[in-house]
Amino acid sequence: MGLSLVGAGVLGNTVEAAKTMTVNYVSTTGQQLRAPITYTRVSNGINAFGTTYTYTTSGYPNTQSGYVKTIKGYVPHKVQQNYTYQSMPSSLTVKYIKESTLARKVEKQYLKQINAYRVTKGLKAFKHRASLKTKAIVRSKELWTKLSHVRPNGQSYNSSNSGYAEVMAVLPTYFTSYGISTYNSGQGATIIYNSNGYVSYKKTAQTASNELLTCDAEHRDTELNNWATYSEVAFSFHADGSAKMAQLFELAGAKE
Repeated sequence: MGLSLVGAGVLGNTVEAAKTMTVNYVSTTGQQLRAPITYTRVSNGINAFGTTYTYTTSGYPNTQSGYVKTIKGYVPHKVQQNYTYQSMPSSLTVKYIKESTLARKVEKQYLKQINAYRVTKGLKAFKHRASLKTKAIVRSKELWTKLSHVRPNGQSYNSSNSGYAEVMAVLPTYFTSYGISTYNSGQGATIIYNSNGYVSYKKTAQTASNELLTCDAEHRDTELNNWATYSEVAFSFHADGSAKMAQLFELAGAKE
């Protein structure tokens, strides 16, 4: 009965005029990342993420994915809103931040937070080291292949007397095919978006630093160790907002 009434509405005089919304996809630096997409609606609105139950100009119901698309190498810079049929704009722009750019900004905040906490405990702040940073970036990417302290090559920075140590964290998928995930519910490391919709480098870093300082005594003691002179962290993000994090610690004079 419901479907026949829909059909009658579309074929009769009560059908609403079709509305279109053209979405542009660009990076935070202004680069066009994919061709614009124009969406047409005659009744229902459109969701930013997940799927939308809608009616096409033919009058038959179907589902369509949200207008925020997954773009390899980039993460949504802002959480976009859903639109009703009445509120649909004729055009809008969705911006994305490069995964590596997001990673470097979160990393800066993370180590700043860890060092600030170490100082409150009477410990020296970790120093930066370019060679260690390179190693951390490699490790964060390796974790997508093998989520273990044992590297794909069989070695480990946690080996006894290596002069190194390693901790890691996993940030779960944030943008799913069903919409935005609330799986973490405030627990553990995850990407965070501010109330204004924009991704927060500081708050994202805080979820990771808080996890490493509170998950158990072993990880906390590693963060608060008094033997490492250097420490570097690296995040490796994917387009769905998930990430792997690796933090390395190095004793002065450790074998490169």
